[in-house]
Amino acid sequence: MISLLSLSVEGLRVIVRIDGEDVSRADDNDGPDPWHVLVPVNRFVATDEPTTATIACCPGCGPDCVAIETSIRREGDTVRWEWGRTRVSWQVDRRTAVFDAAAYDAEVARIGSDHSWETAERRAGRLILTDLALPPGVGAVKAHAADAGELVVWLEEPDAYQIFVSTVWDPERPDESAAQVRALLAGPPESWPAEWHSVKGSQDPPAYAGGSWTRVQW
Repeated sequence: MISLLSLSVEGLRVIVRIDGEDVSRADDNDGPDPWHVLVPVNRFVATDEPTTATIACCPGCGPDCVAIETSIRREGDTVRWEWGRTRVSWQVDRRTAVFDAAAYDAEVARIGSDHSWETAERRAGRLILTDLALPPGVGAVKAHAADAGELVVWLEEPDAYQIFVSTVWDPERPDESAAQVRALLAGPPESWPAEWHSVKGSQDPPAYAGGSWTRVQW
């Protein structure tokens, strides 16, 4: 049986409906923040290799607390989802849906190109993080406004370092600000105005850190 997928952003949460059933807000859960599934890449895009996307999570803590993930895989003219809670003990509670690939691709492309939910902060963040070239092993996590006129770009080397680059931005001109931040991050990492935190408690900064980098004091 072929199912129909519907994606929407409601209250800064991505809501997933399958054949009209809201699977994101079932069991007192909520949809994931768009940052987790649409930025910097659209995690709903189906490929021949299995990928995953969060489709529901704890409304207070997010996916680090309770998460329901779906495995996504293109199979010829269809796309297959298998989803359930992420904890091993809950793997038996899984469901499957099969979508027409053309209709699925159209819906995923539509939500990926709809930026009407974005605030100035989120627009700047998306423009900064999408297709951002970074040192090998470093990934983009998020960008958020801190003090007035300051935007912090959160990067990380998974399981090793968290990196926070503080930049100036103008919330009235998010596109121009994003372009300036991207230009900064395109330069050598040692020149970034950055702070670092070692996930493992190392006393040494990342190998690519500059002399002006400082350790986060929490």
